[in-house]
Amino acid sequence: MSNEEPKGLKAWLLTTDHKKIAILYLYTAAVFFIVALLLAVLMRTELLTSDKLIFGPKLYNVFFTIHGAAMVLFWMIPVLLGFFANYLIPLMIGARDVAFPRLNSLSYWFYAASGVIAVLGLLLPGRLDIGWTGYPPYSITTEANTALYIFAVHLLGASSIGGAVNFITTIITMRAPGMTWGRLNLAVWGFFGAFIIQLIGVPVLAAAVTLLLFDRYLGTNFYDAAQGGSPVLYQHLFWFYAHPAVYVVALPVFGIVSEIISTFSRKKVFGYTSMVVAIMIITVLGFETWIHHLYVAGVANWSRVIFMWATILIGVPTGIKIFNWLATLHKGSIRLTTPMLYALGFISLFTIGGVTGIANGLLGFDIHVHDTHWVVAHFHYVLALSMTMLCIGGVYFWFPKMTGRMYNENMGKLAFWITLLGSLVAFMPHFKLGLDGIPRRYWSIPEVYSSMMIISTIFSYIAIAGFILAIYNLIVSAINGEKAGDNPWRAKSLEWSIPSPPPFYNFEKIPVIEEGPYEYGKPGS
Repeated sequence: MSNEEPKGLKAWLLTTDHKKIAILYLYTAAVFFIVALLLAVLMRTELLTSDKLIFGPKLYNVFFTIHGAAMVLFWMIPVLLGFFANYLIPLMIGARDVAFPRLNSLSYWFYAASGVIAVLGLLLPGRLDIGWTGYPPYSITTEANTALYIFAVHLLGASSIGGAVNFITTIITMRAPGMTWGRLNLAVWGFFGAFIIQLIGVPVLAAAVTLLLFDRYLGTNFYDAAQGGSPVLYQHLFWFYAHPAVYVVALPVFGIVSEIISTFSRKKVFGYTSMVVAIMIITVLGFETWIHHLYVAGVANWSRVIFMWATILIGVPTGIKIFNWLATLHKGSIRLTTPMLYALGFISLFTIGGVTGIANGLLGFDIHVHDTHWVVAHFHYVLALSMTMLCIGGVYFWFPKMTGRMYNENMGKLAFWITLLGSLVAFMPHFKLGLDGIPRRYWSIPEVYSSMMIISTIFSYIAIAGFILAIYNLIVSAINGEKAGDNPWRAKSLEWSIPSPPPFYNFEKIPVIEEGPYEYGKPGS
């Protein structure tokens, strides 16, 4: 087998190597993440006063639309299912590449193109102001370029479906000899569940926006209530995918947390089987919770009650994970490295978001706080802040493997504490705003709440500064960091058994697996 890896710009642009495609996903997703952060700064600044401070309602809606889309669709999902899944799955299962390398490359370019089209919504005439959800009837009647939004969603959907087919096939058919289902990393299980959700849910979202396209430009009436259509139909179709999309992000994150905590506790993950079962239960139940987004939309009372119980029930497998992580930490030889701190920070933020999520699922309570700032706070704790924090922690964890270099530990820890401080406080005032009935998505907040909004904005700035410092640390360390060994963490997972960075063929000889990835023995070993 040739040991010569293709070099140069052309090799990157035309690559089918899963590791290079993963790095392309990371760089591209990081650009959209920075765009989302800059828009967040502008929106938070506008909310400092009840009057127009910078740009007013029209541009606020445009910035809100692109910020939401960039964070959820072009940062969190791609960095997890594009970067982490691409880089780790073949290495963790003992494969030389993915099942369909060319499809893998095509999926990346579809994703990159859809992101560029979405950002053009900031620049082209008819700027997108319909929110990342694209709700009718406004998305049908507005002068905004709804077609741009729909085209971006379709391209991104094609990327997601291609990735799902590719990696589900890879996990099922390309595991090394001895790599049984019971020996898979929990990260692989998390990716597996997420790709199942993508494969089932994305076509439904594609159908929803296609009907929106027909209504907007061809004169059909699927969502036009005045002509006998129903805008609630769009909400059903949209949230059938968009709520499980939360678990598209969460399931891989749960696996990554497990990898980090096991490694830096020097212990086998507590309750491996229950963790796997919980992942797959969430994969199924994720499709049984979408109606809690429609409690106030006029749906039948019996369906609201059924979906309230389904929403509460999904908290059980999620709670199992938190319990198992804490049990793994118990009496472990804990090393508070930067990745470990980010994992623990994630657990803190996610628990706040998860507990408030159970409250959201309760029918009587949700009707009171629906579409208020309570939901803003819950969403950021359970997804935007916690998941982003863990994504950065995951990059730190596998940074030596990807680059062959170590990051600056002191700067990494400083960035973490800045991020955690800002994240813990930034959205706490929004719970109070929500309980008082202040609606979300508004560009102006009543003056009586200005002190709360000032606190929220200041700590949002602090959290954003922490994220930017973490990115700066990773960039500088990739260039000038100290050389790392092949396995600086003494981890047991298969990807740490090969050189750092991995050769382009991954494994010179396909390994034979004789034990699982968490066999640390006694703590301290």
